[in-house]
Amino acid sequence: MKIQKDIKDVKFYGTDMPVSENIVMASAAGWYVGAVCKDPDCGGMIVPFDRYSEYFATPEEVVKYYGNLLVEAA
Repeated sequence: MKIQKDIKDVKFYGTDMPVSENIVMASAAGWYVGAVCKDPDCGGMIVPFDRYSEYFATPEEVVKYYGNLLVEAA
């Protein structure tokens, strides 16, 4: 898992299992808009939580088509 934003700059919401704001992420399948969480079952380790878009070849394509889902685009 890669994320385009520095993890220290990612905002998390919630207390039991904090979930991140929407961020541009990558997996072996490509780049997408998704979220990570601090998993309490893994000692608070940051792990992928959900994917909100289809996959793209580049992070720039994700922002082009889904920038409205990202906080920075507001």
